[in-house]
Amino acid sequence: MEKRIILPGEKIAEGRINAANTFFDGKDTYATAIGTLDTTDRYMALESPYKPVVEDTVVGVITDVRHAGYEVDLNLPNSGFIPTRNVRITLQLGDFVLCKIKLVNEVGDVDLGEVRRLPIGKVLRYPPSKIPRLIGRKSSMIEVLKKYGNGDIMVGNNGYVWISEKNNMPIILKAIGMIKENAHRSGLTDEITNFLKHDGVGD
Repeated sequence: MEKRIILPGEKIAEGRINAANTFFDGKDTYATAIGTLDTTDRYMALESPYKPVVEDTVVGVITDVRHAGYEVDLNLPNSGFIPTRNVRITLQLGDFVLCKIKLVNEVGDVDLGEVRRLPIGKVLRYPPSKIPRLIGRKSSMIEVLKKYGNGDIMVGNNGYVWISEKNNMPIILKAIGMIKENAHRSGLTDEITNFLKHDGVGD
């Protein structure tokens, strides 16, 4: 069954739901961006920029090293910042990191914490509005990619996705591209699983 197109301002649920690109008027939840509603009434925006939220998990790249901390490319108009007090490891230019957003001020500056340095790999840009589909319900989609790619994958809410060099990179990149192009379709996890099995990835 095809998903229903939702327009900005359209009601998507009675009561409050925890979903990006929505607002709650005290009674019901409404969409703030064009999106789709699937057969289980799950809403997903089709295209929208990422807005940083405290406690979101993000993937970033170190772009500057200073005495006070580290500047981080987060796929945002403003860079993120890791204060020295928030990190117990030494980072270098070009390092990939997985962090939690700890503070967002009124002009959009972001402070980061719970920093983890990621190993050598590849970071690609993915539409932030489609990140929930890449992860899947109860992490079903991302677990399929990890299983058949034989490597780790970290997905940031900000639209950066880190892929371990241990993965079968060409096939995993193709699968991720398929997810992006078909994010609006039902049954996609099964399609991607079959694709990866057919192409001989994993066990």
